Amino acid sequence: MNNQNQKPADALHKESTEIHGTMSNPARTSPKTSVFGTRTVFGGGKVVLWSISFFVGITIGLLTGAVAFLMRKPTQFNDWTFVILMAILVGGCSVCFCWIALVDRTTITDAIPHPEENVEDTWRTKAMAAALIGILFANVILVMLVAFYDKPIPATTAAGALLILEIVGIVTGTCSYFIFRKKDAE
Repeated sequence: MNNQNQKPADALHKESTEIHGTMSNPARTSPKTSVFGTRTVFGGGKVVLWSISFFVGITIGLLTGAVAFLMRKPTQFNDWTFVILMAILVGGCSVCFCWIALVDRTTITDAIPHPEENVEDTWRTKAMAAALIGILFANVILVMLVAFYDKPIPATTAAGALLILEIVGIVTGTCSYFIFRKKDAE
């Protein structure tokens, strides 16, 4: 039975889409986005996000500089130069890590909504696990070499050994990432 008052199915669908369009379209209901994010996880805006990040980061940098100043040899650097250098080096990284911990991912432009469901994240996770195993293996070899070495180890040799450990981790992680990526592509 087709009544005069009934609308065709496509007209009903169009009307339903117009009424409920904002509910099904996340772009209309999502918050304002930016490359660096527009709010914190706990609800503050851009000013709160950046001020907390800079305050915490610079505080961590200054504390690291003060601790390094107390542990340094008297002939290394001028006192304030050393503290400022450490504050800049460590503070910059600390600001970035604090921002990463505080930013709301939904306010970052082009952010992946669920990164844990992304195949790239799976490859990176497996590669980081392989890099950790590579670093641990190189560390065991290094500790065995040091255990059988009777003389004091110079600071440059120890720094070189730490650099080698870092290089082993980077190379292992990079190679295993490409191996996992190629395996999944096949």
